[in-house]
Amino acid sequence: MSTKATSKTPLLLSLLALIVGGAIGYGVGVKVEQNSSAPNLQACQQHIKAQADQLEHSAEQYQALVSDSEDQSKQLEQATTELTAMTKLVEKQKADFAQQLASLAQKKQQLSVSQKKLEVTKKKLDTEVVKLKTTTNKQQVVIDKSQQYFERQAEMQANVKSTQAKIVELQQAAKGFKKACDEFKSGNSWNWVSQKDCDNYDQQLGLLKNKQAILATQQQALAVINDEIGKK
Repeated sequence: MSTKATSKTPLLLSLLALIVGGAIGYGVGVKVEQNSSAPNLQACQQHIKAQADQLEHSAEQYQALVSDSEDQSKQLEQATTELTAMTKLVEKQKADFAQQLASLAQKKQQLSVSQKKLEVTKKKLDTEVVKLKTTTNKQQVVIDKSQQYFERQAEMQANVKSTQAKIVELQQAAKGFKKACDEFKSGNSWNWVSQKDCDNYDQQLGLLKNKQAILATQQQALAVINDEIGKK
């Protein structure tokens, strides 16, 4: 039973005691005088019945009040239980939210660190790219120079071969002119020879010496190119 219902109990009991006491007292008084007046007895009975009806009505009101108070107490208890559960749920949600915030803050910090590392890595990669480009450019220059060296080497080799062939040709021609010149100088040749053969021989010797000098220069230049290519 609730506190509200309990507080009403003494008041109702006092009321009941007053009604019952009054009824009993009135009944005793009437009983003394019942021989003297019959209508008074009837009036007393009616009064007692009215008091009993009032008492029954008061008891019903009291019972209704007690029932209502008990219902309210149960509702209050249920509401308190629900409020307690809701409070626990809110506290749990607050704790979960705080944990999520802490986790997000940690992830944000980790992302910040990762971003800084990526920036450092990017700078290093940019530096490496610049170095690679520089190296590539240098290598390309070397390749271009090497290509130029090989082209120059091939050209010089061709010049040397051409000069060597020309020297062989001049040597063959010089031999023919020398033989005719020698016959002319001997004075006893039956072949048609003259001083011109000697002049041609001297001319061929001059051309031969010139070509041999050119060949020496070409061979020296070719040796330099070969040496440079060997260092690559």
